[in-house]
Amino acid sequence: MKIVVLSSGGVDSSLLMLLLKKEGHDLYPLHINYGQIAEEKEWNSCKKICEFLELRKPQKFNFPDIRKIPSGLTDKKLDIEKNAFLPNRNLLFLVLGSAYAFSINSYVIAIGILANPIFPDQTTEFVNATEKSVNESLGKKLKILAPFITLDKREILKMSIKNGLPLEMTYYCHSGKIKPCGKCISCKERIAAEKEVPLKK
Repeated sequence: MKIVVLSSGGVDSSLLMLLLKKEGHDLYPLHINYGQIAEEKEWNSCKKICEFLELRKPQKFNFPDIRKIPSGLTDKKLDIEKNAFLPNRNLLFLVLGSAYAFSINSYVIAIGILANPIFPDQTTEFVNATEKSVNESLGKKLKILAPFITLDKREILKMSIKNGLPLEMTYYCHSGKIKPCGKCISCKERIAAEKEVPLKK
């Protein structure tokens, strides 16, 4: 099956690509540059993971003007944790992903949303509503896969280790720095998970 996979360069989307490839699907990785502070690191990780998995080179869509919408993910002047919400970010990803999928005659998009949602665009209800809206917009039946939506970061790390995903190739800090900041939501989630999951086979 031909599937467009939203790939940030992080462990969630990287594991998603690995597992879908193991199932024999034809993957089209798509990376979105929305003006995030960590874009350079995320894009580099995305490319490395795709190369490691022997996938086609990822497509990159650039929408940096979204940084005009205040968020700690795109503006270094704002608090990277308290102001982390970027309105409609996942909706934007899925709309762009569906347009790209339509253009290559694919009707499946995959996104690595996890359980324990912090924001409203990370829920099963959001995914279902977006799928319905996209189908109405395209006039076609398109499926949004979110297979990790009942899993947390600990389970993702365990699965990554079990399946041989090189975690050192992935990137997770919102600060865009070489050394993780330890302050952003992503860092805190990863640090908490690593306390319970030794990063070794």
